[in-house]
Amino acid sequence: MLETSTLPTTLAAVEVPVLFWTGVFATTIVWVLVSNLRQFSQTRQRERTRREIAAYVAEGSISPADARTMMGADETEFEKKIADAVSWGMLSSKKAEQLLKALRDDRESRERSANPASMS
Repeated sequence: MLETSTLPTTLAAVEVPVLFWTGVFATTIVWVLVSNLRQFSQTRQRERTRREIAAYVAEGSISPADARTMMGADETEFEKKIADAVSWGMLSSKKAEQLLKALRDDRESRERSANPASMS
């Protein structure tokens, strides 16, 4: 003879609110995962670009002013980013010193060119 189970064997036997909330929960989980992966990818690409720009500045291929323009950061934010890169181990302290020196030299040269009367 056939045994009947107390558990529903088809989706039709499950109540509609249970299916609805299960679907909402599953959709929310997928949305959160995709959103976090997208944000992680964007952050990773942004940091990779910043490291590459910092390397170009360190080797002298581009000026610190151009690098700031490319990164869209003001000077204090740029200095903070260099410090963060050192603390995260993404940039050596020697390279950071080179970047900061280049940044200060560039700032001084811009100030001298903006105030030619102060040179005499």
